[in-house]
Amino acid sequence: KTPALAQIAEVHEFIRNHCIARFGEVDGYCIRLLYGGSMNPGNSREILSLENVDGGLIGGASLKASELLAIISSSQSK
Repeated sequence: KTPALAQIAEVHEFIRNHCIARFGEVDGYCIRLLYGGSMNPGNSREILSLENVDGGLIGGASLKASELLAIISSSQSK
């Protein structure tokens, strides 16, 4: 199951705050956080638009060129 957008945002904010606490503000913001769940053409635009989501791991959607291209296209609008 794909988590709700609010859940994704909450977890990414927690991780970002941990990175800042551990490495300092500048370095903590330099770390890119990837969403590792089920990203597909239907949800990629919303997920990638969330604060602290810097990219995603693409699984089965990468096997079909049209789906992968749709995800890439949605990432360019961020």
